[in-house]
Amino acid sequence: MPKVTSHWTFHRYFSPLTCQSVFPPERAISPPPLTQHKVFPPEEIPAVQARISGTATVPATVAQPRILIPKPRGEVSRINRGGYNLQDKLGWPVVKYNEIQAFVIHLAREYLTTRKPWGKQSKEQLQVVFEKVVCNLYLRFS
Repeated sequence: MPKVTSHWTFHRYFSPLTCQSVFPPERAISPPPLTQHKVFPPEEIPAVQARISGTATVPATVAQPRILIPKPRGEVSRINRGGYNLQDKLGWPVVKYNEIQAFVIHLAREYLTTRKPWGKQSKEQLQVVFEKVVCNLYLRFS
């Protein structure tokens, strides 16, 4: 009988190799130890503890903010798109809010390059602005 020649590289009368292969079952992967849930004890912030005990003094450099205001959902000033008004959420009087806003704008113009985006600003200059704003807020609200 003559040999059958085919232009195919495989012959259709042979079953595919994957049907004949046996794969071992996959083992269950345990999570790595670093991603497991861990509960940390609450930290005591010195500025808050001093305020509670009544011995509050103005620190030379403020390491951590005293009280954090939680960020609301959405973007600032995008009220129609699910955002919020910062002045309303802070609950500060209008005069105090405008004073602090003017102070922050003044510091930004003095220490930062206003033509650069936030992520490209110098970390040292940003830290100077943060410290001055926090010290100013500490003096105004204490």
